[in-house]
Amino acid sequence: MLTGKSSNAYKDFLRRLNISYIIAGDENLDCALASEKLYELFGIETLMLSGGGYINGSFLNEGLIDELSLVVAPVTDGSPDTVTLFGRAGCLPEKPPVEFSLLAVEQLAGDCVWLRYSIKK
Repeated sequence: MLTGKSSNAYKDFLRRLNISYIIAGDENLDCALASEKLYELFGIETLMLSGGGYINGSFLNEGLIDELSLVVAPVTDGSPDTVTLFGRAGCLPEKPPVEFSLLAVEQLAGDCVWLRYSIKK
């Protein structure tokens, strides 16, 4: 997913590597438009977001997330650069916090836990 401000050189680079892309938004990513294009062009009805805090936060900010599936593993590296689950780019408006309702908890191998949540309306 790219915005209209992506350079032609970058789009040419992606084409040379046979990497598909869609343009969704002029200056900022329009997640709703991206979702519509993915459905219209490729028939994609369900997305799994794993792009990091900002892309997850952008989709959440636009009300496009209906479930959160989170695997918690009991490891850490203590890095100050650890990626967050949800983030908001400074160019986006502040929104009230989003609440989740617990759907399921499952213990996995390696002392991991799988948590599934729905969005509280």
